[in-house]
Amino acid sequence: MKGRIWLVVGVVVGVAMGIGRFPYFSGAAASLSDTALRVVGTIGETLVHDTARYGAPRRVVEGFQALVAVLVPGVTALLLVYAARGTLRLRQVVAVLIAALGVGAFFYVPGGSAIGVLLLALAAAALVVAATGPLVAAPLTALAGLIGVVFLPRLLDSHSTLPSGPVEVLHEALFATPGMPLWLRVVVLVVAIVPFAMAARRVLD
Repeated sequence: MKGRIWLVVGVVVGVAMGIGRFPYFSGAAASLSDTALRVVGTIGETLVHDTARYGAPRRVVEGFQALVAVLVPGVTALLLVYAARGTLRLRQVVAVLIAALGVGAFFYVPGGSAIGVLLLALAAAALVVAATGPLVAAPLTALAGLIGVVFLPRLLDSHSTLPSGPVEVLHEALFATPGMPLWLRVVVLVVAIVPFAMAARRVLD
């Protein structure tokens, strides 16, 4: 797919921003993933109460909620990559349509004016093709990479309250006691990496 280089550049920039600890961007990515966790947590609490009426085990529902919460940031990154790939495909369609509009001018306006319209349309089509990669696709994959590099390490940090929350909930769902042992944090990290790995594969495909 033409323009793939911009997907890769975006990821590299996003990871670099996360590793470089740019306060604003890292904080924004952390807030985004935390917001996703809070949304899933709120929905999960509602499900717990609703399913309790039908006799569903609370621990099962909470465990499922915790797994979903862990996957949400990665799924968000995956959707951003799909959106970036979509814009690269769409830009070709838009460019062709704009160029076709310029050619169509020959059927409606005098020859001299039609040439001017065609040149303008071709210039606009070229601009669409050239600008979509760096201005749209790259920022989307940069955000995906930034989310990954900010979110995943926090799963191993027992002092990071919100990302570690699903780990504790999962432990309680499995063993009926609170806790965040390192082995479980590693297991959860592996699970959380899956959608990020899928996103990385889509970038390189």
